[in-house]
Amino acid sequence: MLSVPMPPSIPDEMPTVASKPFRSLWDAAVLGHREAMSQLATRAAQSVYAWLRANGLLAEEADVRTDHFFARLLSCDPPNPNEEDVERYQEFLQRRLAAYVAAGLPDADAQSLELRPFFDRAQAERRFLRETQRAPDDVFTRRWALGALELTIETLKEEFTNDGRGALVPHLQQFLSFSGGEERYGEVASKTGTSVSALHVAVFRYRQRYRELLRRLVGDTVRNQAEVDSELTKLLVAAS
Repeated sequence: MLSVPMPPSIPDEMPTVASKPFRSLWDAAVLGHREAMSQLATRAAQSVYAWLRANGLLAEEADVRTDHFFARLLSCDPPNPNEEDVERYQEFLQRRLAAYVAAGLPDADAQSLELRPFFDRAQAERRFLRETQRAPDDVFTRRWALGALELTIETLKEEFTNDGRGALVPHLQQFLSFSGGEERYGEVASKTGTSVSALHVAVFRYRQRYRELLRRLVGDTVRNQAEVDSELTKLLVAAS
């Protein structure tokens, strides 16, 4: 599972546009906020790695190329005026990846770039090897979707642990997609030493917070708030 924390709020000094009150990490990145782009890069690195592997690169080269690709975005090749109308961060990355490969995987400037690790390489490779035969863009989209769900769950676990409710998390996790009867609640309540009514409340809050965190994460990848619901739907379909 991913262990990347949810990003903090964008600092007040971020450039603003009065006519566009909606703010997301992708919105901030397009406006030139480097930290926003860096946070998005960390979230997307395994998707980029999987895309490169699906395009035929060996694991070692895909590893290096993933770091190089994001280093270019962060230092010498940020979003340009022609890309300011790209509403979705995922679409931006897929366009840039296609251009990166079409340019012959340029690395002449590699020595001058600030290369840093963005992801767990061994984990990314294991996950890529579990993928069935898919087109590179489909591999990217699925890895992106699963990564978003994993990050949401990890953040939720962290919040519950920090509140002293960490022991409940393994039991609550099974209720994210479970809608069974009272006998199941009774069984879990008995295991956790809590009442059935208290467990119902805990499950409700767990599910509610999960939806809030996932929606927030998805919202950070679009520039228009009206796109959040459709983007969330696409993500859940891709992850199924």
